[in-house]
Amino acid sequence: MLSREDIIKCCLPKEKRFIYYAVNVRFFNIQNTEDMLIDTIGMSTLFMPDLQYHFHGINPDSVVNHAYNLLSYIYENNNPINSDDTVDGIAGNSVNSSIQWSLQYEDSLIQPAREVIDVNTGEYASGSRM
Repeated sequence: MLSREDIIKCCLPKEKRFIYYAVNVRFFNIQNTEDMLIDTIGMSTLFMPDLQYHFHGINPDSVVNHAYNLLSYIYENNNPINSDDTVDGIAGNSVNSSIQWSLQYEDSLIQPAREVIDVNTGEYASGSRM
């Protein structure tokens, strides 16, 4: 929760404030597996897609940072992403342009039901993709 004072004193540029204040990144451990799921909620209020990552074996904090960066890109560029586009992936804890993660539109795995961009984390991906 943010206080009124925190919001008033915000030093973020105007274009970053929506992501910071109105979009949440949620983290789930999938019971009885090593799988994790990170999804976002809030972009749909602007008729833009949220994100989801279904993965294992990678630092979830790095995935959260990746999600915020991708959300900022989507927001600032009026969502130019199409299914089968790619985005730079993660190696260690850093974004690495030599690793490409594919993107596709899917129905969300977690409620509320909505269309999301599923980020296929390559060697770290869990679950099946259509």
